[in-house]
Amino acid sequence: MRRRARPTAKGLIVAVACAALVVGLVGLGFGLISRMNGSASDSVDDALAAIGDDPQAALEYLAPEEDGNVDENGTWVPGQTTVDQWTMLTSRNWHKHAPGLDALTAVTGAASSFRNRAPSETDPDVSATADARATYACGRAMSYFGGEGFTKKDFTDTMKRNLAVVVANSSEDVSTAAINGALGTGATSSGLAATDISSLIYRFGDNQDAMTTLATGLGQYHHNKLKEAMNDPDANENDLGDGYRQAAASSSYLQTLSEFRFADDKKKDSEEQTTTVDTSLSVLNAVSAAGLTALTDEAAAPALAFTTGSTIAKPLISSQVTDALGTPTDRPADSDPYTDLKAQSYAAGLNYGLFSTDSDKGRQRAIDTARSHSWYHEDENGNPAIDTTTLTGDQASDAMTWRKNQVTNSDDKGVLNDLEESITTGKTDGEKSAKSNNGPRRT
Repeated sequence: MRRRARPTAKGLIVAVACAALVVGLVGLGFGLISRMNGSASDSVDDALAAIGDDPQAALEYLAPEEDGNVDENGTWVPGQTTVDQWTMLTSRNWHKHAPGLDALTAVTGAASSFRNRAPSETDPDVSATADARATYACGRAMSYFGGEGFTKKDFTDTMKRNLAVVVANSSEDVSTAAINGALGTGATSSGLAATDISSLIYRFGDNQDAMTTLATGLGQYHHNKLKEAMNDPDANENDLGDGYRQAAASSSYLQTLSEFRFADDKKKDSEEQTTTVDTSLSVLNAVSAAGLTALTDEAAAPALAFTTGSTIAKPLISSQVTDALGTPTDRPADSDPYTDLKAQSYAAGLNYGLFSTDSDKGRQRAIDTARSHSWYHEDENGNPAIDTTTLTGDQASDAMTWRKNQVTNSDDKGVLNDLEESITTGKTDGEKSAKSNNGPRRT
């Protein structure tokens, strides 16, 4: 999917770069040159509002390509103009410009869509420095909005949704914080403190659209990591288990932070909490299994919210995502999202051929006992081809019973037990990370 070309995009981006230069020279409180009409009298708010829906212009505004360079580690080293720009943005009295924060977060969200993108035949409009520049901008934004200068009361619903885009496109940082816990400053590859990431998610954790947006980005990240690991010819059940452990950690991390927010707002165990948490975890599970195919299809309602590089360009609407994914809503009352995740891992193990091919002294093999279940499917060659994204709640529960009662082959039983243990461990890791001393600032 290609972003619609704008006839004046190049000229507008140049104007933004000029605006950034003006800010660096005149310091705080002065106006920016508007990319709309060139007037020097327009406010920062107007300039931000003008570029919030243009990812290229937004990235050029926050990290101009001509003002910095990529070092030997692939990190963007900004020039003085960029430093001055961020000094202005993070020192401004936004309480006097309340709508401006909505616009600023829209700009950072749009710019974040260049993370983990490189020039290619299918994504030709990406510069070689875009990923590094976007990573820098995301790091500054997450540190700022997750820092001590804000509280949850400062966040409008628009800010929550916009900042969720930034965090969703920074899923590597979120996953690192979820799996490793309290690492302090420099906890992630972009130098973010885990506490800033946790605080930011906590602050938008009561917004269902925001949490669904984050879950979608995280799901795609885990889908890509798992696919990459299992495409290795030497991949085994340990690689599969590690992938699901990380996905479980991210799920638990999000769940705990969102539940913290609802509890602090005196809404613990409310219907709103249940819907928000269950929806976001179900979306994370579904996307981690299938990727963004269903959502980036031109026929799908959320399609225009994604870039050609499968990053998120603007906030997602929760109901549109769940409708496009066909996320199951019939989970049994005694079930939870981690039951679904475990069932997905069992099915993935069958699909990847990780179970034994001998009889093990006549004991029942996993593949033999699975054939009688409604969730089991084969391709035209007789190989397991289970669609892990369509498992219903009842089927997930059935898969749990199958693992426990029907599979008696010792090798296969060991693989299934290891997969379940990986997810259990990941869930514990994510919860500990969210609750650690480096957890969220619960304000």
